[in-house]
Amino acid sequence: MLEGNMAAEPGTPSTLKRASEISFAPVATERVSDVIAERLARAIRDGELRPGDRLPTEQELADDFQVGRTSVREGLQKLRAFGLIETRKGLGAFVSQAAPADPLADFARWTAADPRAIVDLVEARFALEGLAAALAAVRATPDQIEVIERHNLEHAEAGKRRDVQAVVDTDEAFHTAIMAAARNRFLERMYHLLIAELTDFRRKTLALPWAAARSATGHGKILKAIRERDAPAAKQAMTDHLFVLYTEIHENAPGDETDYVILSREALL
Repeated sequence: MLEGNMAAEPGTPSTLKRASEISFAPVATERVSDVIAERLARAIRDGELRPGDRLPTEQELADDFQVGRTSVREGLQKLRAFGLIETRKGLGAFVSQAAPADPLADFARWTAADPRAIVDLVEARFALEGLAAALAAVRATPDQIEVIERHNLEHAEAGKRRDVQAVVDTDEAFHTAIMAAARNRFLERMYHLLIAELTDFRRKTLALPWAAARSATGHGKILKAIRERDAPAAKQAMTDHLFVLYTEIHENAPGDETDYVILSREALL
């Protein structure tokens, strides 16, 4: 763990910390830069890296993660796009000072940073959660439907309070409850592999001004279909729920990414 945030004169580097001191494990994945970005972002969110702290050098991070410097450099570029770190000429990379939240600007930076990866994530959700909703409609026990209903109500109430963190938490609870109600252990296991990425995904998308109300409406339609034991309607409601965001992300991608073809709503059903 890092020690407390060390105050410094403006422009003076904070004490340098090795990545190994905050328990980063070696990375082994096809998308190494994404994992590096996620682990550093998590360290920032959890307070292990604080505003003003200086990051280790690219070479030190490469040594600690046991990856190449190119992967580290790409991971740091993602964090810069998210506004989490900033580079000071001649001094290195630093955790950005906290700034007032701007959900729209944050969403634009996020979709511009790696739109294909985000689209890939939504497409995986279509495959897993559309099937899960259909299965839940025919397999959910009365107790499981009651849990889904409770999370649906809590999600709607959080949106009315404009409590973004509660909206994020209740959204995750709602979708996880549907996955459990599908009662397919392999489907559920694959879904849980996405949870780490979905947490950041939800923070970005549900912070948009209109997102909470839209999400609550979508949840209500999914719940209605599950309660009525209508599997095709449940799958369609889940697909519709995710589809608007799918197209928004594609439309916000930079010009050179717009040739990345996405599926129509009909193709996803």
